[in-house]
Amino acid sequence: MSLFRKIWFLLALLPLAACGFEPVYGTGTAATNMLGKIEIQVVKGRNGFEMRDRLLERLGAVGVDAPYLLSFKTTIVSDDLTISDDNDVTRFTLTGATAFQITDKATQTIVYNNTVTSNTAYSATSGTYATSIAERDANVRLNRDLADEIITILSITAKDWLK
Repeated sequence: MSLFRKIWFLLALLPLAACGFEPVYGTGTAATNMLGKIEIQVVKGRNGFEMRDRLLERLGAVGVDAPYLLSFKTTIVSDDLTISDDNDVTRFTLTGATAFQITDKATQTIVYNNTVTSNTAYSATSGTYATSIAERDANVRLNRDLADEIITILSITAKDWLK
């Protein structure tokens, strides 16, 4: 890289430094400090398991001595997306919404709450087994996406609620 290009690159970064920009996952940031400090509630059902599993994967498993508790409630709605000429549904869409909150376990106060939404789709076939497997896979994808959105939002906002 020529000296001219290096100077322009550094000049382009100056506005970012002036606005207080800092990386979310840098060393010692609130996002990295929250890892391992959030207990995740156990929810019954396959969707609750998939959501909790992904959250544990991203946040790290902790015991009951974690200072925060993440609780959530997911609602998933299935809609017909494509209907063939024979009035057969050939594609479905799943829309999910997860309301979640972070509770400080010491004071029992809610320090953060929000809702995330996402959607996915799957195809129906003439075979019921293949369609049920496609629906199950779509549910897994949807819950993983919702969990990833929760982690992103918590990472961005951790500096506001994390002690």
